[in-house]
Amino acid sequence: MIIFIILLKILDVVLSIFAFATTTSHKSSTTFSILCANATQPEDRTFYYSYPYDLESECFKLCDTDAKQFCLLSGSKSSAEFYVFVGVIVFLYCLAALVLYIFFDDLYRRNTRLVIVDFIISVVLTLLWIIASSAWAAGVSDVKTYTDPEEGGIFGTDQCQKDLCKVKSLGNFASLNVSLIFGFLNFGVWIGNLWFIYKETPWFKLTSKPPTEPASTPQSVDSSINHI
Repeated sequence: MIIFIILLKILDVVLSIFAFATTTSHKSSTTFSILCANATQPEDRTFYYSYPYDLESECFKLCDTDAKQFCLLSGSKSSAEFYVFVGVIVFLYCLAALVLYIFFDDLYRRNTRLVIVDFIISVVLTLLWIIASSAWAAGVSDVKTYTDPEEGGIFGTDQCQKDLCKVKSLGNFASLNVSLIFGFLNFGVWIGNLWFIYKETPWFKLTSKPPTEPASTPQSVDSSINHI
């Protein structure tokens, strides 16, 4: 049974790396054109964004003559950082667990406390995956919304009234979509982890142990002989 746990842990290592790597490596940009006052031709404006998606700090002037900068309305910093944090923690725990399973297999099988602790930590990590993935799904949606000039408030400014602004290109979010897939895939794999680890716990072994038949007492044996 331990071999299935080892294989799942190796898969967990790979999936957790892909989950946080596709999140932290993503970079994109949005470009729109704006026809400023006293200008004869529209000018392009491009802003860039990447992990941790602190979009509120992304500020720029819509027109060169503007006294104030426009800042994007909202970001997804907290959900992005939490998602990456969970991925890194899971990665490190899986490495430690693999060392335990491979090099200290006998100790793991004999020590029920280790198995119980492993199961409890696995339950916590499974819950963290579904929480982090759900939060990050909402975060990715926010990133897509607030980097869209039409949805994110740019086209609602005075400088963009009366069709003075037009979207030229939106960001590419393929990497973030993939990161979400890996997040929920991690959750599913960890459900499988829980089942195999649970089968190593004393709780499962007690419930699956066949009941022992009561031994015949000498008195009952004698009574049977007398009856015959």
